[in-house]
Amino acid sequence: MSTDRRQHGATWTLTSVALVARGPALDPDALTARLAPLRPTATRPPGPSRWGPPDDVDGEWRLQCDERTTRDFAAQLDTVLSAAEPYVEQWRALEAEGVSVALVVRGYVDNDSQLALTAEEMRRVARLGLPLTLTPSTSER
Repeated sequence: MSTDRRQHGATWTLTSVALVARGPALDPDALTARLAPLRPTATRPPGPSRWGPPDDVDGEWRLQCDERTTRDFAAQLDTVLSAAEPYVEQWRALEAEGVSVALVVRGYVDNDSQLALTAEEMRRVARLGLPLTLTPSTSER
């Protein structure tokens, strides 16, 4: 089996990696205080979303790294994982309280696009114990 990625298609482009906590009663300010000194890159209190569908009323706390920081996916992933790893117990406690917490990767793809994670990156993701959600977009960019 060839390891040359060019034979298997392009990689995802304009990726972003985010740790996202969501819940109908999630108070982003209280969560920020609980996770201090970790600071979110975006928050939204519970209630109707300005940008999302009408039924999207969950509060949200987000720690995101995207192309504004770096276009290198591995660096984006490392940035978010490095910030999140010291808080493993807090993520588990939040999940036990009914808050949805996930590592979300988004990006644009073409036919046969791939997103490669190293074995060490996968170990780090697994140690967080959170779902990994991959959200490819095939829309024009």
